[in-house]
Amino acid sequence: MNKPLLKLLLPALVVAALSWSFWSNEGWLQLCAGLALFLFGMQCLEEGLRDLAGSHLEQLLARSTATPFKGLLFGMGGTMLLQSSTLVSLLTIAFISTGLIKLAGGVAILLGANLGATSGIWLLAMAGQNLSLSPLALPLLVFGVLASFTGDKGKAAGRVVLGIAFIFLGIDQIKAGFSSFDDGLDMSAWQAEGVLGQLTFVAIGMLATVVLQSSHATLMLTLAALAGGQLELSQSLAIAIGAKVGSSVTTAFVGSLGGNRGGQRLALAHVVFNVLTALVALVLLLPLGWLVQWLVTPFGLGDNALIQLALFHTLFNGMGVLLFWPWQPQLVRQLERWLPDRAEPLVLITELATAEQPEPRAHARYLSERALDSADSAASAVAQELLHLERLSLEVICHALFIPVEQLLQQGKLDEAILQAQPSPQSLDAEQLYQRHIKGV
Repeated sequence: MNKPLLKLLLPALVVAALSWSFWSNEGWLQLCAGLALFLFGMQCLEEGLRDLAGSHLEQLLARSTATPFKGLLFGMGGTMLLQSSTLVSLLTIAFISTGLIKLAGGVAILLGANLGATSGIWLLAMAGQNLSLSPLALPLLVFGVLASFTGDKGKAAGRVVLGIAFIFLGIDQIKAGFSSFDDGLDMSAWQAEGVLGQLTFVAIGMLATVVLQSSHATLMLTLAALAGGQLELSQSLAIAIGAKVGSSVTTAFVGSLGGNRGGQRLALAHVVFNVLTALVALVLLLPLGWLVQWLVTPFGLGDNALIQLALFHTLFNGMGVLLFWPWQPQLVRQLERWLPDRAEPLVLITELATAEQPEPRAHARYLSERALDSADSAASAVAQELLHLERLSLEVICHALFIPVEQLLQQGKLDEAILQAQPSPQSLDAEQLYQRHIKGV
């Protein structure tokens, strides 16, 4: 089967399977619709806040890495505002890749983002199972649409309001979906006893976060299932640990795609932090569970599993930050040792006229989709790409004039004998060099 047909067939099969499942089970339809509303609301909130802030968020990010503590505060505040530690991490990767901030500042922001991510879980937990957010969402929908007719800033503000409204509607739909399942989706029967049981639910949390691309969405589903009685608290704690690991997959994937070592190092730091924090939390799962119970009992919340899950999430994230905070300089040095800078070649165009397989067509080195996450990072990426293009252009000009490229590296006047020498029969064609090394960039 050819690839174009396969690309058309797979989405059609997925749509058909989902349509049949929606027709077969109304609760499943409510659950998926609520999840779609929740994710769309988060997307609207992120885009609206970024449009509303303009370049101010980027400028603040660059100024907020003067000290590790400032970086920590910015990571916390940015994640609490955007409600997405993944977005803050990806923005930070873009800034490191374009040289606007250093790796040490990015690590501090990363630690703060993990602390800030706990705020959204507290809001969801305090909303509880009996509190309906739809009455709040309906007027927000009206105000959000009205604001979109008042200019660019109003449109951005309206998108923020609409994002909040869709998140509220999504939460109610998810809760209604879990409630309609009754005993049809009761995972509490799966006893999470022993290491194998814990690892099973850790894997569930990790897989759900990788598929949904949002640990917030995974924890929202977990809270709804916990409130509806489909999950036990111990199982929910293991899922929260798995969501922690899963949230680093997106960052690791984006960082590995970029050619810049700085972005790759921060992506690796995110993976190291999340995996080690999750391992420590898994080893200390029972003691942490007892600590949570001991902390909430004096406030009469010993039976409130939602608050206990939120507190556990905050405790093990805070524990990870405390574990890594004193070792930030050592972590930066180790990352630079694991992923050393690539040696820049003295000559970029190294192909030979007699080569049967010419070098592949050159492409932009610094321009990437992640660089478009902010105006400042995009401008910095363009400036770096222009310097790269300048080097390539000078080398092509040297070949067009039959001048050895090595002459560019010498200080002072060019060698007259070289300038007057006859062209070599092995000289490269300037038009081919332009097509291969300049036009692609």
